[in-house]
Amino acid sequence: MNEINTEDAKRSVLIVDDTPVMRTLLRQLLKDQGFLVIGEASNGTKALDEFRRLKPEVVCLDIEMPEMNGLDVLKTIKSEQPDTVVVMITGDAQARSVNQAIDAGANGYILKPFSGVRVAEVINKALLAG
Repeated sequence: MNEINTEDAKRSVLIVDDTPVMRTLLRQLLKDQGFLVIGEASNGTKALDEFRRLKPEVVCLDIEMPEMNGLDVLKTIKSEQPDTVVVMITGDAQARSVNQAIDAGANGYILKPFSGVRVAEVINKALLAG
């Protein structure tokens, strides 16, 4: 019988950003930090579809997106799967946006531009806290 060592298992991540370049950059940074990117979405509606289909452990989520903004996606994810780690990765540094995201259940908030190490630190901290 083969047992999976959960410490060695890669954490599954869904990337949600409306900018293709940001999704590509984030995908590579996350892979370099040992995460398993299992899906991507370019808007809020697709994000929820992919979230429900893939059931990731972690969602990296932009705020400003077409069809449904990231805060509404965050609220829906947390109402359906409260244990999912959601990290907002956005260029929106306004205190109001940060507070809204935290109040809605975001496990972390990272401002663009970012480094792979910073993203990994925030995700790992949120996973340990959960």
